[in-house]
Amino acid sequence: MDLAYLRYELERAGWRDLGPGQHMGFPFELIGRRRYTLTRWDVLVKVLPRLDQAIANVWRNNFQEINRRSKSWIWGRCFILCLVAEEVSPEVLHALKGDSFGLFGMFRLQGGGGNVFVADEQNGLVYGNIPALPLDVHRFSQSTVDVLSRALAAGRQQTRG
Repeated sequence: MDLAYLRYELERAGWRDLGPGQHMGFPFELIGRRRYTLTRWDVLVKVLPRLDQAIANVWRNNFQEINRRSKSWIWGRCFILCLVAEEVSPEVLHALKGDSFGLFGMFRLQGGGGNVFVADEQNGLVYGNIPALPLDVHRFSQSTVDVLSRALAAGRQQTRG
């Protein structure tokens, strides 16, 4: 995936301060920020050559740790984790296609939390749940899926053309 194009699309969608960095001790190719009322949101983009069961387990644990650290009794931080995989193994692909998306789930309660999407470059698909409520989770999740879909489509056009 062309990270410059993904960055451009994320900026168009309202994300700011995009660049590589660390978030809660985890390295990411892109990190961006935005606010919804008083809630701070982060978008976290990690590029993986292959998402197999072992790597999925590592990122499930990472997601749960980031989610835990995002929580606060006063005012938590929310985030969207985007795993961009050049290839997704069949066993992980099967889990991603399930109705419950049990690979990671979505944790958004009072006090912060996160949502996760997997962009499959090989198949040109984005997997994850877009909840109807709360409104900010719905809005930012839908926007992120749209951005990832456009970036995947642009990458596929480049390889064909």
